[in-house]
Amino acid sequence: MQARPLALSYIETEAALYRTAATEMPRIARRRFPPGRQRIWQRRILWLAEWLDDHDVTMPGELMQPYPISVPDRVRSAIPLKYQYRALNALREMTRARVMFPELLTHDQPRDILDLSAGGCGTAEVFGHFGHRVTICDYYENDKLNTVGHSYARIHESLGLTCRFFDGRVLPYPFYCDSFDIVLSYQAIDAYGPVPFWYDAVADMLRIARRSVGLVLNPAHPRTPESREQTAQFIADMQDRHSAALSSCPETSLPSLRIDKG
Repeated sequence: MQARPLALSYIETEAALYRTAATEMPRIARRRFPPGRQRIWQRRILWLAEWLDDHDVTMPGELMQPYPISVPDRVRSAIPLKYQYRALNALREMTRARVMFPELLTHDQPRDILDLSAGGCGTAEVFGHFGHRVTICDYYENDKLNTVGHSYARIHESLGLTCRFFDGRVLPYPFYCDSFDIVLSYQAIDAYGPVPFWYDAVADMLRIARRSVGLVLNPAHPRTPESREQTAQFIADMQDRHSAALSSCPETSLPSLRIDKG
């Protein structure tokens, strides 16, 4: 029961920060971080911590500390509320790693990891803790909002991470063959293109990876019976062609694929 006490302490600390901010900016607080919405993500933090305890996974204590970003600054930076919680970002990636890449949760063999859609950088923090070298990318330009969503630039800056611009819609990707041990694209390939495009995207990820590719699949756009059928066929094809290991993301229940190169 190591992660649960850390989570309870973390939730208490963050709740105090948001209460203070609410007194300073009450109108914005009612719209951007009302107590009810905060409790949704606080419960998720506690659930993920308990999942790790149930699976005997030790959670790094330093990742269960708030970002060194004030709540008003988080709001001004347009970071979605759930990604403002550092512990949630880290716990999500710890559970995914336990399911998909458990061998990376040790300090034994540092790997070169490419995260193509880093978002709040939970992967960089988790795998970096274990000594892995993580290169992060996102649809992001310095000093600008992410034009297809929200900006995580303030999180990158607070963690001292350099995020490379990456547009998953444009092939081939700007990386050399066999230049990273592992290539990750979590909850992002749906933004790169429709399901038929995913095949080419994965082929290029496999070109870049020396060892493995990891995917967590959001529902394809648009959400239609046809796209659901295409996604199911894509998963089946990845299993058939590449012996992909199918699992489920503990937090979101989204399908997850690990493809190991032979």
